[in-house]
Amino acid sequence: MQIVGELKDQSIIIKKPKDVGRLYNKSRIGTPLKENKLKLTLLEGLFLLGENKIKIYKNKKEIETEQLIQQASEKIPAFETIYLAYKDLRNRGQTIRQSNEKVIDLETCKLHTKEKQSNIIIFSERDILDFSKITKIAKTIKNKNLWFSIVDEEGDITYYDVALTNLKGKTTESKYPTSTGFLLENRILIFNEPLKNDLLEKEFYGKPFGELLQLSLVEALYLVEKNILNIKHMKNKKDLSKTDFINHIQKLQPDIENRLTVFRDLKKRGLIVKTGFKFGSHFRAYTKKPDETHAEYLVHVIPKNYMCSCAELSRAVRLAHSVNKEIVFAQTSDKIDYIKFGRLRP
Repeated sequence: MQIVGELKDQSIIIKKPKDVGRLYNKSRIGTPLKENKLKLTLLEGLFLLGENKIKIYKNKKEIETEQLIQQASEKIPAFETIYLAYKDLRNRGQTIRQSNEKVIDLETCKLHTKEKQSNIIIFSERDILDFSKITKIAKTIKNKNLWFSIVDEEGDITYYDVALTNLKGKTTESKYPTSTGFLLENRILIFNEPLKNDLLEKEFYGKPFGELLQLSLVEALYLVEKNILNIKHMKNKKDLSKTDFINHIQKLQPDIENRLTVFRDLKKRGLIVKTGFKFGSHFRAYTKKPDETHAEYLVHVIPKNYMCSCAELSRAVRLAHSVNKEIVFAQTSDKIDYIKFGRLRP
């Protein structure tokens, strides 16, 4: 026997106690009202209508699916995106409820699961993600899970687990004597044999260049900051001041300051940091020595007001997942926030 509801404004009211019990007590759908009544949202009503579990009336006239969709599309921004995610999560056995809380200007919609205390924000594949707002939300919810549900144009849905993370490694930084690095266009060469051996063996700086050691520009700049390297031009053997060296790098990597800020922080956290270029990110990071483990993280450096498409996020997560790594966005501001994204199957 179908449940009967009455459409009033943007809600559907269930009056029969037996129907209230079936929906709320058994399926956790709806919000209890006084006098043992139950209020459904338009999303909940449409879901039940699609499952052929309810008949909805207004002024004693039955409401058809088309009419309910029309009303929902008028009242709920991005209704179809929200509905598809809601329906999918319900069909996966999730007990979810529509939240009345506002989501800091991100709101395509926000749902939450009661049992697992997970906050779910729903996006269309064409939405733009604002990482400043994402970080703010992640900090606000603290002990709850944060999920992103991204609905593509065919109605397929991809879920992501989103969380602030505290990256930690096990490598302590060593002390080295001051020596000289020689600047080519895109790298620094170390000729000093004891230093090149120690840098490579102790902290896996650089990579062999024949019998020499080549350092990336960010590695070299970090070692200049630590007073381990002085820089000379390879061509004319003239000394470069730190300022001149930075100016040279900025012509090749305009975002070097942000990259260096994150590189410096990752080193303090005990991680070994190498380029992540072949994985489409700025760095790959190891919690232990590279000869003991693969890099666990791909770290992509982003500025404070960074925004990206859902497609860009999808590519980053998919690539990281395919090489058994986690993608972490390092957002630089007054402090660095590390935001981790992972594929999720609710």
